[in-house]
Amino acid sequence: MISLTPQAVLELSVDELALHVLADLVNVEEWNEYNYSLRYVQDTQHGFSQRKETHEAIAEALGWLRAHGMIARTPGNHTDAAIFVTRRGHEALKMTVHDIRAVNRVQDNLHPLIGQKVRRQFLLGEYENAIFVAMKAVEIRVRKVGGFGKEVVGSDLMIKALRQGGPLADPTAPPGEVDGTMMLFRGAYAVLRNPSGHREVSFDDVTEASEAVMTASLLMRMLDRIEQRLTGP
Repeated sequence: MISLTPQAVLELSVDELALHVLADLVNVEEWNEYNYSLRYVQDTQHGFSQRKETHEAIAEALGWLRAHGMIARTPGNHTDAAIFVTRRGHEALKMTVHDIRAVNRVQDNLHPLIGQKVRRQFLLGEYENAIFVAMKAVEIRVRKVGGFGKEVVGSDLMIKALRQGGPLADPTAPPGEVDGTMMLFRGAYAVLRNPSGHREVSFDDVTEASEAVMTASLLMRMLDRIEQRLTGP
């Protein structure tokens, strides 16, 4: 049984409760979702049987675990209620809820040109490589959309492409906005891409790493708008 009171179950967010449920599934070796839920419906000792809301919260947590690939239907079993904890689920038990939220952000919200390159690396915990590859993808796209050759690289590329009068700068935008956009690209490249290219960089904080990748994703979306402006409707 989860070491939480019915009230505590209701006060937790769905993902926080889901991690408690996941750990409980492993601890009690319960591999049937229906039987697991039934324990709370029948539990009078801890007060769960009197709280319909707690039954629904447990069900929500189980649904969240399924949706995020942490539990799955047991292959070859005739009932959908038969479940097992997946590889991702066992990995999640080693993480905090904040780490899992960071991973989910990378899973769900990345620009397609970033996601297809870095998602697997990020899920394997290779954060430095994921950030390096994400920012490299931004650099390649700036070069392509701006029409530059391979000899123009890095911060120099960002300046030439996005400065006032550059091929990617918006001629109708105020000068301050043009400068700000150029500095955003240049600064992100200098802080996120350059260090990994010259020395070993450790990203121990998965939240910080996810936000670095999301920064590259934001730059890609800005490039979407720039490319659309340049190519027309």
